[in-house]
Amino acid sequence: MPPEIVSRAPSPIATLPRLRLAQLPTPLEDAKRLTEALGGPRILLKRDDLTGVGFGGNKVRKLEFVIGRAVAEGADSLVVSGGFQSNLARIAAAIGNRLGLEVVLVLGGEPGEPRLPVGNLLLDRLYGVVIHVVDTSPRWEFGTAVEDVAADLRRRGKQPFIVPLGASGPEGMAAYVNATGELLEQLAELELLPSPSLLYVAMGSGGTFSGLVLGALNQSAPYQVVGISVSRTRDYLAEHIPPAAAAAAEVLGLARRPRASDLSLHDGYIGGGYGVMTEGCRNAISLVARTEGVLLDPVYSGKAMHGLIDHIQTGRIGSDETVIFLHTGGSPALFAYGAAALGVD
Repeated sequence: MPPEIVSRAPSPIATLPRLRLAQLPTPLEDAKRLTEALGGPRILLKRDDLTGVGFGGNKVRKLEFVIGRAVAEGADSLVVSGGFQSNLARIAAAIGNRLGLEVVLVLGGEPGEPRLPVGNLLLDRLYGVVIHVVDTSPRWEFGTAVEDVAADLRRRGKQPFIVPLGASGPEGMAAYVNATGELLEQLAELELLPSPSLLYVAMGSGGTFSGLVLGALNQSAPYQVVGISVSRTRDYLAEHIPPAAAAAAEVLGLARRPRASDLSLHDGYIGGGYGVMTEGCRNAISLVARTEGVLLDPVYSGKAMHGLIDHIQTGRIGSDETVIFLHTGGSPALFAYGAAALGVD
């Protein structure tokens, strides 16, 4: 890759408040045995599961900026929402304890959904944070629960900061514009031929995907970012991501913004819904574990890898191409699913 196409993150991002907590840069690994098992293409794993802090994951990068803003604004407490196995909640709790911030989690799910202290929920309890449980069915909405918790903290004289769902505001996207520069520097050092043509990543709230798209557009990346949805339809994402990315680009001083027609979005790997194990996800987790010794998670990266494998096996990706898979972490959730769900004898 010609070094002149690699640039640092735009200067407005460099001026944002940021906590330097993540272990960076994360490794970019050549998954040779996985590549061989699939008969090509060459697959590179960007190991954002190794960011450190509370078992790591992509949310560490995002919370460096999001909680950095909270601290800069004088917040002394955080309100974080998500599912029972939320990676964001786990990592926010760890960072909050490290900084001496009170953390309150608002966790949602279906009535009767198991709430045993396993996986991420076990770690949340170990961190000792306050947990409020709400019913988010039928459309995965928290109603007024998050603001009610924040209002209660204010009545107690606290100054709470509400972390956006998925940490997917402009600050969260800034983290992955920044990460794009890191990745491009690694690719330049490798001098790969051919250059990677695609970067696959799991999509939940869409912040990581949007940050990667903005980073690719504004730093002349050689690859297209491919989003594999774990919960939302392609139509929903195509409607909501461009305006959210454009709003973030305005805040971050980025000239180029994505249009819906620019986005590569796929919703065929959701299965029964968010956090619901699929056979393809289970097989992807097993294959990567047995070829690379790398653990994917059942909610995000497992479904995203299923999408990548399916695109390889159906000929959408040529065997002579090079593809990046961004591992977003989340492996503690494996322990909440158990042997039967994971297909382990």
